[in-house]
Amino acid sequence: MRKAKEKGRLTAALLVTLVLVMAACSKSGTNTKESAATASGTAAPTTATATSDPGSSNSGGAAVPSWGEQVGLNKEETAAEIYEKAKQEGKVVVYSESSRVKDIKATFEEKYPGIIVEAYDMSSGEIVEKVIREQEAGIFNGDVVFVKDSSGSVSSEVLPKGYLVPYLPKDITSLMIEPYKSSNLGIVPYVSLRALYYNTEVYDKSPITNYWDLTDPKWKGKVVIQDPYQSADALDHFLTMVEHSDEMAEAYKEKFGKEIELNGTENAGYEFIKRLLANDPVYMTDTEEIVDAVGQPGQKEPPIGISASSKQRNIESKGLSAAASYDVKPRISNMQPSYVYVINKAPHPNAAKLFIRWMTGEADGQGKGIDPYNVIGSWLTRSDLARKDQPGLEEIKTWAYDGEFLYKNAVKFRDFWVSNQ
Repeated sequence: MRKAKEKGRLTAALLVTLVLVMAACSKSGTNTKESAATASGTAAPTTATATSDPGSSNSGGAAVPSWGEQVGLNKEETAAEIYEKAKQEGKVVVYSESSRVKDIKATFEEKYPGIIVEAYDMSSGEIVEKVIREQEAGIFNGDVVFVKDSSGSVSSEVLPKGYLVPYLPKDITSLMIEPYKSSNLGIVPYVSLRALYYNTEVYDKSPITNYWDLTDPKWKGKVVIQDPYQSADALDHFLTMVEHSDEMAEAYKEKFGKEIELNGTENAGYEFIKRLLANDPVYMTDTEEIVDAVGQPGQKEPPIGISASSKQRNIESKGLSAAASYDVKPRISNMQPSYVYVINKAPHPNAAKLFIRWMTGEADGQGKGIDPYNVIGSWLTRSDLARKDQPGLEEIKTWAYDGEFLYKNAVKFRDFWVSNQ
């Protein structure tokens, strides 16, 4: 475990630079190998109107270029029909935020011989930067992107420029729950959250029931988190508390029995961040490391961790004494949907369509590409594949993912975070 001030700032500087570059542009208008490829010119994009939903309250729309129509992204086809064309392409290149793409690769190549999956495991920020750089340089390497909104940068910057194109086959989206059934931002295979992790050897239930509990001196140096400078998901989680500062103020009053007094901050959300940082949280790079630190057996005073809900899937196999809690005031987390898109001018568009169908379960629900995400702590968007061993999303108090707010306030939030360390 490493403290904040001991962290290197190389990744941080890259992320901040990216946000600044994207903000400026909006005002004016397990490999990283790259192979250059070119494609013919495309007509100016037209913009589709997005559907606002609890998964993403950003109201921006995705640009749909004529190229997408030319390669049949709007066409209803069966997997068998697409496979015949995809075999002529022979390959699909995927930029994925999830390391589990390697499992999708294995089952896809078994199901569809003759098509190789070239998969790259990257962070959401790296994917956004790579897509922008390649598209603006006229380099068309990738076919598929699997990514979260990354502090609103995808919905606010990348989609409106037409760099990513939604592929929404109705025989699959018709099986999804709302709002994902009717949203046109992009197809969403699953949704995840942030969760509070505690050690089950020491605690019968979570000792944290209110986020303000984490500011208590008893938890000084014992709260393990990701640095928002290095994780877009962590930034989105904490910045959403700022957005909903009224609820944070109510939670404060519920805990302490009095109105909150701000100490040089503009609202209760920023005040919470300031007090949390004053309590010396411990930073870890990886969400799985956080759960490992919380759940190691034999601890007398184990830490509390804030980590990805999906990391519950490895607790039993690792022999950890850990559990996740969603019952915390005012709400546990924002919704964090993961989207799949076809990259504009993808060199293997039919293989891209086939891959997306596979990783969303195919029309019959038998596509094994969805299996790596059908785990505890993840919620599939398909009503026919819902798990019965965890609470449904409608039972958990969450905030909507507001990409527009996150995009506009990310730089300000990072500055605040640094100045209060």
